[in-house]
Amino acid sequence: MKTTMNKVQRAYMVAKARVHEIESQQEEIEKKYIADHGITNPDGSTPEYVWCIDDEATFNKANSELSALIISAGLEDGLNAARAALKTAEDRLIAYGLSLAPAGVRATLERGVNQNAVTRQKVLDATFRLDVSTVSA
Repeated sequence: MKTTMNKVQRAYMVAKARVHEIESQQEEIEKKYIADHGITNPDGSTPEYVWCIDDEATFNKANSELSALIISAGLEDGLNAARAALKTAEDRLIAYGLSLAPAGVRATLERGVNQNAVTRQKVLDATFRLDVSTVSA
């Protein structure tokens, strides 16, 4: 059976999953903090996230304490490292995708990737979804 994913695609997938995992852990801590402290908005609703807290004093206190919790859990440094690894993996995946593009289109795509976030995302998505067994060596 032929491989449908190469090392560059796999590295991107792993890096993206790691960022998502750490962000999910932070979100769990945030939701637990809100629930444990019984935080509600003036309309009686429970905010899903700290940034959804309407009362400014409550928001400031929650934001400060939650930030300390996330830092003490090592998630801030972990997320920064994971995002840096993701950026590197994205750059490598884009370079791989651009290397497959015809020469006449490559320069235009390179400019687009460097100047436009939507183009960058589209090239990432297309290259990630590429079945590498269809690419000649």
